Amino acid sequence: MQTITTRSQRLSPVLILAIGLILYGCAFAILLRNRSFEPAEAIVVLVLFGGVFPLLAWAATLRAVPLSISVRSSASALIALTGYVILLSLYLIGGPQWTDQHLPHSWADSAQIKFFIGLAKKLVVFVVIPFAIFRFGFGYRVRDFGIQREGLRALRGSHLPVVLVVGGAFLCFQYFVSSGGTAFRREHFTAFQLFVGLPLCFVWLFVEAGLVEEFFFRGLVQSHFAAAFKSEVSGVVLMSLIFGLAHAPGFIFRHAGEVEGLGSNPSAIDAIAYSIVVLAVSGITFGIIWARTKNLFALMLIHACRRPAAEFWHVRPNVVLTQDGTCLLPRHSRCRFAIAQMSDAHAGEHRGIFADERGQLRMRGFELFNGLF
Repeated sequence: MQTITTRSQRLSPVLILAIGLILYGCAFAILLRNRSFEPAEAIVVLVLFGGVFPLLAWAATLRAVPLSISVRSSASALIALTGYVILLSLYLIGGPQWTDQHLPHSWADSAQIKFFIGLAKKLVVFVVIPFAIFRFGFGYRVRDFGIQREGLRALRGSHLPVVLVVGGAFLCFQYFVSSGGTAFRREHFTAFQLFVGLPLCFVWLFVEAGLVEEFFFRGLVQSHFAAAFKSEVSGVVLMSLIFGLAHAPGFIFRHAGEVEGLGSNPSAIDAIAYSIVVLAVSGITFGIIWARTKNLFALMLIHACRRPAAEFWHVRPNVVLTQDGTCLLPRHSRCRFAIAQMSDAHAGEHRGIFADERGQLRMRGFELFNGLF
């Protein structure tokens, strides 16, 4: 154990950051050969999610007091975590579909039930099982994952600025820049729909995306790598790479590449490269916030602000709904990045896109509660 810990400490944060940048550069060069890849969109992602939003997160946490958590540098815990990440990646190749095939027909025919089953599957594999492993196998407590009463109090104190600044920046980006805000800017909703639908959508994202992703990738993965390498910078870089690479199986085996802009059958190397260039970058902002606050509640709130417009109800004139109910994206569509935000973060599937009676594409926030509207 001491040997592994000593070796990890030899890798300085600067070296790990340099390795991350080299991997990014190589991945970008690989993707330039793919005709479906649009480098301009990847550069926009890099500037925004690799520069602007991380800078805001850093500035808004200058006076933040991090919560006290205990994460021990342990070779056995790191091996267990690495093994679980590998098993999880294998599960994501076809595990969710296998589970759906064994559901009762009455459940499979209900979109609402399937949504909640999907949530349950994510909570089990990303929260419940990892927590059980590290709680009973290594003695970690709930508070060591950033779930503390002090965290709720900090939301009224030193952690409030980062929630307001970064969460507000995400909301402004959604409304003014992303195509997800078009329906809001054009007033496609009634006041009642907004009053009821937005809070429901926010609560759903708070749990389905906020708890699932932040608990696993920040509270667990980043914390253990930061402890192993004695560096928060190393933890952020390695977590971001793992976060991105966890999506690669979906691109390779489950034809998610067409949604993400890689073509219908991307090669393994293209899928891995795209995971690094686009998806890994999107984890940097949350990694910085976790490193400087250790507050899972703050991260969950900010994460819920990241894509409410895309999740609420999105109408896309350049997305074609085929007769079998699937969604097709034109090869060179400029809204591919917005569509990518709607794809399942862990399974490479569309997030509940469906057509209403007028043939418009609608999103989860209304499908779950369509009896109200």
